Amino acid sequence: MREHAVTTARKLHPRRKKKVPRRPRWWRAVKSFLRRGGLEALNVFVNHDWLFWIVGAINRRVGLIESVFLVYPASEKYGLAYAFPRRLRKNRWSPWPAGLLWQNGKLGVMFSISATNDHFLDPQNLDNLRRVTERMERLRVLLGARGKTFAGILPGVLHRNRIINESPEANLTAVAVCKAVELVKAKESLDRQTPVIVLGGRGFIGRRVVTLLDGSPVHSIDVADGQNRRDWPGHLSDQPAIVLNITRNHALADYIDQMWPGTVVINEVYPEPSPEILRRLRRKGCPCYHVVGVKAFALPPFPAAYRGAIPCCAAWNAPQMQVVVRRLN
Repeated sequence: MREHAVTTARKLHPRRKKKVPRRPRWWRAVKSFLRRGGLEALNVFVNHDWLFWIVGAINRRVGLIESVFLVYPASEKYGLAYAFPRRLRKNRWSPWPAGLLWQNGKLGVMFSISATNDHFLDPQNLDNLRRVTERMERLRVLLGARGKTFAGILPGVLHRNRIINESPEANLTAVAVCKAVELVKAKESLDRQTPVIVLGGRGFIGRRVVTLLDGSPVHSIDVADGQNRRDWPGHLSDQPAIVLNITRNHALADYIDQMWPGTVVINEVYPEPSPEILRRLRRKGCPCYHVVGVKAFALPPFPAAYRGAIPCCAAWNAPQMQVVVRRLN
């Protein structure tokens, strides 16, 4: 396994920060219009196979474009922050250019669709999923990129339906998460043998993480397998332990009452834990870290949770890849 340098964002300062006045509503509306208008123009002028072919011909000589990445909005409301309603309807299953990624001296080209998790989980959309996957492979070939990756639950859904056979984003995410665990152990002065309770340990990425967590006793909790709070390893109470969340965002809230003071929480799920969850963890005496992603730049930038990085699923393996972890409380 290649060595991965790992960095940690500075802890939040304990003193209360000055409240920054919010921008006027009209300014936020103008900014939203310009952002959506810019992506609309990008789609009109750039989204052409002949242009992708020309770029690919150049790239095959210079080797600058490493990967194509398909992203989708967490919800329709989130999608409206980046595209007009008509565009969302039109591009539900049609990838369109959405931005660029820069990581370790290589470029990634980001494409977007407006379908959401509910659409992916609907069996009636299997043909649509196949068409999206075929289109992304076509874009990869046109641009001369080495790989292609998918965001969110898409890799698991595609793999489960035998639309894809490999998932490089799942493998890289698992490696990044394990490196984050080792980093947090060092920051919190935890022993290498500190137990790790994995929420979602039997999932598509969770199985890989559990396999890679070398040297740590692992306890997997996964509601998809019918497990619940009764399966919580209560015998670990009052000793150092890590709770690693790689399943749904609300999973932490479901298990806070089962934790004990000193339990260290690491969250890999987007979005990061809510202020209410962080308050509950702070009251319980449980530090909480968030796996921000891989150090890189994106245009346009990803949401605040990825500040200074890109999601692990958007990254590619590189000798100097850095994983960014941020303490939240």
